[in-house]
Amino acid sequence: MVVEDALQDERLHDNPLVTGKPHIRFYAGCPLRGPGGVNVGTLCILSPEPRAFDADDRATLRELAAFQVATCDEMTQINNRRGFMTLGQLVLNDCLLKQRPACLTFLDLDKCKLINDTLGHREGDRALMDFADTMKVSFRNWDLFARLGNGEFVVRFNGLCQTDAEALLAEFSRSLQQQTAGLNRRYALRFSSGVVEFDHARSQSLKQLLEASDARMYAAK
Repeated sequence: MVVEDALQDERLHDNPLVTGKPHIRFYAGCPLRGPGGVNVGTLCILSPEPRAFDADDRATLRELAAFQVATCDEMTQINNRRGFMTLGQLVLNDCLLKQRPACLTFLDLDKCKLINDTLGHREGDRALMDFADTMKVSFRNWDLFARLGNGEFVVRFNGLCQTDAEALLAEFSRSLQQQTAGLNRRYALRFSSGVVEFDHARSQSLKQLLEASDARMYAAK
């Protein structure tokens, strides 16, 4: 669906988001289709300015929607390993170009196997979803986070030094305790982590940062 000028569109001209803040004038949306062609969401582009949207633009939006589905973890609805490695390296290259600080931390959900073994896999899946849901509200929109597999997660902090990243992780830990307490779970969610800071002089790859962070996490355990 493409609306090049919402004020001239009979479906949207009187929508409160068009007539008031954020004053949307342009909209383009493409369905996100999961396995079997089931619609699981929509990838949207919004702008406060009207604009044309040609066939090439539409093709690009479809490609982005297909990429979004392929790089999303089905259970937690955050990035999967493929999405993180692809997008993370692009952002890391930008940090190197603009000399911006960046950190990466590997997060391992403690006693994930124990929850599965004692309470069942359904409860284990719920623990993973609780963890991911807290990540969504705790970390900033411009940070990149993902589930790599099982109880393994990762966050790439943009524009933060190691000290600031560790402070944000401490706040995330407190939010995680509040989340599980409020939901009356039969367990507390805790994690081990290892933060590494991007060294511009060494120009490490995302894979190298991930390996270094993983090693620090296991040392902390």
